[in-house]
Amino acid sequence: MANQLSILSSFTHITREIEGINALVSVKYPELSSFQSFGDSFSKIFGNKRAVYLASTPQSLVHIQTVGEKIAKKEVISINEIDDIKISNTTLAGERNVSLQEVNITTKKITYKTIKEKVEVQTEKKIKIQTVTKTIEVPVFQEYSFTLFPVTFLANLKYNQNQTEILQSVEMRKTLINFLQKLQVKIADKKLIEQFKAQEMTTA
Repeated sequence: MANQLSILSSFTHITREIEGINALVSVKYPELSSFQSFGDSFSKIFGNKRAVYLASTPQSLVHIQTVGEKIAKKEVISINEIDDIKISNTTLAGERNVSLQEVNITTKKITYKTIKEKVEVQTEKKIKIQTVTKTIEVPVFQEYSFTLFPVTFLANLKYNQNQTEILQSVEMRKTLINFLQKLQVKIADKKLIEQFKAQEMTTA
């Protein structure tokens, strides 16, 4: 189990805020806003650098950005809202021989919208047009993309010098990929069942 790995003891600034982490993997630096870039420049004066991770728990994925040993930003992706997962290989820009795994995730949240529509109502003498109000489901999709690094960097982007923990960070990346692959299968099975049910309703 990843939560028994000694390497996670180096990330208490993350694990004390996010419980149940099974894997913690360094990911490619995201695009920053002007305010974030300014904040990073200021933080570097005090030796604090931004590090970015993707963590998995039994219920969610968490995109985490730290500056020094503080969480600057986190975004939780609920497992129940994931609609699609694609895992592929990509080449790190400027490093032709470095092939990294890339994970693309699509989430789907169901929102509700109230609409008005006109319907025909048959009376004894004539057909009347009435306006009725009903609530419909509106799916909202969001895309996420993560490029996974081979090993997990420590706070302030420091390299881990402990050989055992380096191997453990590689194992966490494998744990994360395995977790995502299992989710892929569950999502595909769920969609097949939904399609089968939809076909049954149309033929009933």
